[in-house]
Formats: sequence, C-alpha cells, structure tokens
Amino acid sequence: MSLKQYRAFVQTVERRSVSAAAEALGVSQSALTQNLNALEKQFGFPLLVRNRGGVHLTREGRRVWPAVQQVVQADDALQQTVQEERERGERVIRIATFKSVAVSWLPAMMKAFQSDHPEAQFKLFDGAYAEVDDYVRSGAVDFGFVSLPDALECEMIPVKEDRLLAVLPQGHPMADRERVPAAQFGAEPVVSLVDSTNRDAQRYLTSQGVTPDIRFQTADDYALISMTESGLGICITHELVLQSDNHDVVIRELDPPAHRTIAIAIPDRKAAPPLVQAFIRFVQAWTREE
Repeated sequence: MSLKQYRAFVQTVERRSVSAAAEALGVSQSALTQNLNALEKQFGFPLLVRNRGGVHLTREGRRVWPAVQQVVQADDALQQTVQEERERGERVIRIATFKSVAVSWLPAMMKAFQSDHPEAQFKLFDGAYAEVDDYVRSGAVDFGFVSLPDALECEMIPVKEDRLLAVLPQGHPMADRERVPAAQFGAEPVVSLVDSTNRDAQRYLTSQGVTPDIRFQTADDYALISMTESGLGICITHELVLQSDNHDVVIRELDPPAHRTIAIAIPDRKAAPPLVQAFIRFVQAWTREE
C-alpha cells in the first residue's frame, strides 16, 4: 500500500468519477485504475462499485474510508509543513563571524540589506577564529568571516584590509611618538588575546623576531583594551575593533606597519540559496564603499 494508491482512492470517492480523479491527480485513467485495483487487492476486498451512476463505496469501502482519508490529510499537512520550513530556511542567512565584524559591520549591513530584502532573517554564530573555521567546515553556516591566510579549503573572497595598531595607556612614554616599534612588545608587559584569537598579532611579532612579554590574556577584544587602559600593559589590536570602542587609550601605528585581510569563506557558493548569494554580493559592495 502506498500514498499514491490512497490518494487515488480518496480523489475517486470525493469526485465520484475515475476520469475526474485522474485529471485532478495529473495521471491517466488507466494508471489511476491500476492504483485502485492494487489497493483493493492488498486490502482483500472491493472498495468501490463503478456503474453508470458513477462511483460509490462498498460496505467495506465505507468502513475504511475515514482512516484512509486521515492518512492522506496527515500527509498533506506534513508536506505543507516541510514546504514552509524550506521556504523559511531559504530566508535565513547563517553567518559565522569573529566579534569585531559582528559589532562593527554586521548591524549596519543587515539593516541596509533588509531595506531591499525585508524577508531576510539572520542567524549569527560568533566565536574565535578556530570556532568560525569549525562552523564553516561543518556546513552549519552559509559563510563565515575569516582572517587570511586560513587553512579552510573553500572559496575565499577578500573584502577588506584591517590595520593592526598599537594601543597604549594614557601617559605612556611612547604616547608622543607617531609609531610604536615592534621591538617594544618584547621590552615591557603585554596584554594579549588568548592563542585562538591572537593569530594576527602573533604572526606579526614572529615576523619581526619579537617574543612578546605577555603578562595578561583575555578572549575578548574589548576586555583587552580595558586592561591596557588600566595600565596593565600595552597591546596590539585591529582597527575594526577600535572603531566601535570608546576607551581612553592612545592609538598608534606599528613600525613596521601590519594588517590582516578579512575575507568571506563560502563552503559551496553554487549551492547557496539566492538570498545568501545576494547578501554576499552586498557585503562585497558595502565593504568597498566603507
């Protein structure tokens, strides 16, 4: 027994005509008749009487009719729910991101995008670089913001260069200088992000042959600056973090200068829903303008 046979039975009873039922289901009369015959054979008794007056239920047919009708109605309800969830899923844009992008970029991006796409819904998965990589790698998100170079094996679209900057407490001896040399971070206490989020600063200092004197570590960009403001040490952070920060600190360029490249990592762009692809194009345009 199959839903196809049940639907043939229900349509035939409701329309009292094999030809009308076949037309409603988009099948030939012979195909519909085959389904009815197969259902009667599996039940072991006749379900319908066909004569010039139309199609009528047999005594046995009347007994099973309510149950078969309920099965078809339940399947209709299930298919409707599945379709609604598919449509809803196509409206949800799932993004993995580190905190500075989530704070400084995405609120404005999402608001502007929704002016043209009011149906768009967003779900953010924020975390450190390694966590963002895991979200993208597992397929839990449509795309993620990453810092290049990145070990993910997927399409990467660079969107912005974000400077690394030195942050000093007020009154620091080097506050009157335009640039802070990399060597300074090996000569005095340093406040640092934990290893999973400190990749950019560590890569820079390693390239300069500097081993930082790390005294304090945190997983939060803004706690990093707060600790520097309190005079616990100096730090390196990203310009994007500082754009949305109001701590009373001194910000200077590094010597030599450095930056990270923020990119969009897309697991499978061709398979992405149209709304996701539209948002990716929007992000590229938005970052160019900004």
